[in-house]
Amino acid sequence: MKKFLKILEITAWVLATAGLFVLLGFTTTEHNSEVCKKYIIHIDYGKADVLVTESDIYTVVRSTGNILKGQQLGSINFERIEREVKRHSYVANAQAYMNLEGDVEIDVVQRQPMLRIFNEKGESFYLDGMGNLMPLNPAFSARVLVASGFIGEPFSGKDCYLADSVMKKDSLEFHSVMNNLYRLSSFITNDKFLKAQIEQIYVEPNGEFELIPRVGAHTILMGGADNLEDKFERLFVFYRMGLSKTGWSRYNVINIKFKNQVVCSKI
Repeated sequence: MKKFLKILEITAWVLATAGLFVLLGFTTTEHNSEVCKKYIIHIDYGKADVLVTESDIYTVVRSTGNILKGQQLGSINFERIEREVKRHSYVANAQAYMNLEGDVEIDVVQRQPMLRIFNEKGESFYLDGMGNLMPLNPAFSARVLVASGFIGEPFSGKDCYLADSVMKKDSLEFHSVMNNLYRLSSFITNDKFLKAQIEQIYVEPNGEFELIPRVGAHTILMGGADNLEDKFERLFVFYRMGLSKTGWSRYNVINIKFKNQVVCSKI
């Protein structure tokens, strides 16, 4: 008897499961035959200025052969839409899907420009928070830190300077200018005071850095991109204890290159 009941229980479970799959298959087929009534594009800009718009994203969607509105849901290639949108110069990530109402949604995360670079070749481009290079947008401009001077590295959409690669020159190991710019601009951007105070980085012929502040008539000699915490801590102390008493126009140069020192001069 127990064996018979067990067989009935298993049979009922199998039939219920099969029925569920049939129902899901029917629902999916019915849903796929419906047309998309509308599409919604969400763009997460983070803390950055606008570089890509909903219109830009829809242009990419159209290039994949999908029009979305009025298109049968089953014929929409969501995988291709995601892949092509992710290839856009200003897109960090993207997801395309159909919601419960049968509408198409595309979620986009914009890349975050951190530094605008003017190199020796006359090129100008952005470096983002992930160490990737980005082209300028002729329609929009990002208000970010600027770097200029002796920057020999050219623009390439394939380069990523997040990894601190080491190059060799004259038998000495040194970090490339772009790697050091990434480290320095990251430090400045992630500090509230420095982000508000520093507006430009100038690269000297020897690869060392000068900082140009918004407030004050001085320049800051950084040296390399090493010991950043220590260097900026000394700068903070000098701003708080020194310039607050002597005035912001007393010195033309503040040198924080050397350990345990802040050397000031008036030219």
